Amino acid sequence: MTGGNARGPDRAVSLELVIECADEEVATALNEALVPDNRYFPKDQRFRASKEGALLRFDVGSPRARPALSTVSSLISDAMLFRDVWVEAKTRGLGTKATT
Repeated sequence: MTGGNARGPDRAVSLELVIECADEEVATALNEALVPDNRYFPKDQRFRASKEGALLRFDVGSPRARPALSTVSSLISDAMLFRDVWVEAKTRGLGTKATT
């Protein structure tokens, strides 16, 4: 995390979140689940997502700290929910993705 030169609770921030998945198949599925929910942002907020093998990388920047932190928090929460659902599906052999 990097901070800008502003002072106070609304100082500019740039955050990078990297999620390492078990393999590329899981990373692809997680990327497909996360990116559509994170398409639209305030004009002053920057968002970039990329996938490199089993790694997902999210870069979030904003002149205001709270929106950027909220976005990253939401990504983490959604990724944890995905993990729980994915593991359950794999364990029970549910769905087409779970059986591959």
